[in-house]
Parts: sequence; structure tokens; C-alpha cells
Amino acid sequence: MKPKFYMNKGFTIPELLIALLVFSLVIGGAANLLVSGIGGQRSALAMQELLNQTSFGSEYMSRRLRQATKDLGPTCLSTRGLNYEITQGGQGVKFLNLQSQCHEFFLEAGRIKERIAGQEQSLTSDNLTVTSLQFLLQGESQNDDVQPKVTFAFEVEGQGASAESKPKVQFQTTVS
Repeated sequence: MKPKFYMNKGFTIPELLIALLVFSLVIGGAANLLVSGIGGQRSALAMQELLNQTSFGSEYMSRRLRQATKDLGPTCLSTRGLNYEITQGGQGVKFLNLQSQCHEFFLEAGRIKERIAGQEQSLTSDNLTVTSLQFLLQGESQNDDVQPKVTFAFEVEGQGASAESKPKVQFQTTVS
């Protein structure tokens, strides 16, 4: 009979190494799943912020453009009787608002800005970069018998860790 201290009471080294390998694979898979979930949530939140701010900017500009009045002076625009006028090489539009103030939307340094009676403010936040803004007019004159319409399109890029992870949105709408 063998003494008690010689009895097999533990794991062998190969059994311990296999258990350690299985444990590390399970923990590694769970950590990878957690990290990818956090990354997905970050990109979803960045896209949500981008869409919220893009929606606000387009609604704000649409509302103001709908309220434009004819410039019979000419007070604001270069030609008498116009509703709208393209400025800054197609990247801006100018019109007379309901308070008879000269109102302009334009792109400057990656931001959509507005100028009302000489006062400027930015419509987009520092978290966004507007890469393009274009305006197209139809029926801006009184002599063409066409309903005045302004089409504007812009491309917005959000913040991200790398160029591939930056959310981007292209938006276009027509206001009459």
C-alpha cells in the first residue's frame, strides 16, 4: 500500500495547459465580441449625430428659403425683381427675407454659414465638415413664368478615428 502523500490528487501539466488554452480562447472571443460591439455603437452614434445635424440644417435652410420675397428695389440682389441669386460660384444663395433683410447661405471653411444683414453665424457644428454645397435656381425671375425653386445639395462628413470610419451623408432637396 502506498502512503497518502503519493496518491494522485491534482492535474497533470498537459491537462493544465489544455485547460488554460480553452480558458484563454473563451475569454479572447468574449473580449473580441465586446470590443466590436463598442465600435459598432460608436459608429451608430456618430451617424445619428450626423443625420440629426444634417436634418436640422436642411430644415432650417428650407424654411428660410420658402419665406423669401421678391426684391423689387433692388435692395439685396443685383437685379430688380429677383427672388433668389446665386453667390460664391454656386456655393451660396442670397435672398430677401420677410423682414426685408438681405439673407445669404454659403459654404466657408467646411461650415454652412448664414449671413443676415451683415451678421454671420454657422449652421453646422465643429464636429462636421461640409465637403460640398451647391445651389441651383429655377424660375428666379418674374419674366420666366416658372415657379421659383431652389435646389441645394451638400455632402457632410462626421468625425472618426480614420478616414474609413468617418460617416458621410449626401443630401439634396428642392424648395419652392
